[in-house]
Amino acid sequence: MAAGAGRRMGGRPKGLLRREGEPLVLRQVRLLREAGLERVALVLGHHAEAIEAALQAAGPLAGQVRRVRNPAPDAGPGGSLRCGLAALGAEIQEVMVLLADQPLLEVQDLQAMQAAWRERPAGVELVFPQHDGQPGHPIVFGAGLRALLLGSAAAGVREWRRAHPAQALAVPVAHARCTTDVDTPEDLVRLERAHGVRLEP
Repeated sequence: MAAGAGRRMGGRPKGLLRREGEPLVLRQVRLLREAGLERVALVLGHHAEAIEAALQAAGPLAGQVRRVRNPAPDAGPGGSLRCGLAALGAEIQEVMVLLADQPLLEVQDLQAMQAAWRERPAGVELVFPQHDGQPGHPIVFGAGLRALLLGSAAAGVREWRRAHPAQALAVPVAHARCTTDVDTPEDLVRLERAHGVRLEP
């Protein structure tokens, strides 16, 4: 999901911040492909043209991504999620969701969530990473929750998780990669100080 305006980042597209020269949004797509995800949908909104241009410049990677625009990106992440779910196609039964502004994710984080989904207890409809009590991304869910989210303009994953705690499995992780995102210039400073990761415009 990469539809936000980045207002707290001075109106810059956070997905185009570069880690070691690679825009974050392209880094996320690459991680998804390396983790074996069959189909990738990129949800755009604000800054769609700039992100599209970066994707096209990536060459073959551009052809592996379905792009969809959220016509109301300021209405909240639930709308962007529904746009992405619709773009994937009805035959997709299992979905992983991650955010464009998560600069620390590695492919093993995605693989860990895939494993947690495969090994989940009966009745679990959602798995998500949790570090130091904080939920993060990527999350994984199946057809039942997907249908519910697509069928309700009011439902969001966070609200559903809080209302159905027995059906949501928190996967403890010992690191902050899944819970670290960047919203402000101050976050960029903290990211470099705490993790040695520098993001550049």
